[in-house]
Amino acid sequence: MNFLELTVLSTDDDGMVQLGVRAASSTHAAYHETHLYPDSLASFGEELKGFPRAVDTEVVLECGSKDPKWHDYFRMRVFLLKATGRSALELESEVRGTPPVRAESHFFIPGMPADFNRLGSGLVAWLANPSDPFRVEWRNG
Repeated sequence: MNFLELTVLSTDDDGMVQLGVRAASSTHAAYHETHLYPDSLASFGEELKGFPRAVDTEVVLECGSKDPKWHDYFRMRVFLLKATGRSALELESEVRGTPPVRAESHFFIPGMPADFNRLGSGLVAWLANPSDPFRVEWRNG
């Protein structure tokens, strides 16, 4: 079973949240913590609700930077694999530091557009009251 789980770990004075992201496909799994503003997560969810708008559509949420001067990098990208609708959620994360803190992960979770539409709708609804973790599951597309 594929899944994505989001947990708000803390909130800064300016509204920025520390977000725990747990994701898995049938063969790979990862956990990453990142910082972002809820508005960027809401925009990601809204775009997913209408995914795909065209064959070359991709919906991206990106935090941090690949520039080594930054502490970390995190990206979720949803895109079509084939025009017939098969899609995937790409997760890429990097935490810089010395071992054992350093970590990297990059993998794909297959799905169908309806799975990612449901993810977007659930994410937007969850943001109204993110006190409990948000989890959505789907089968391979």
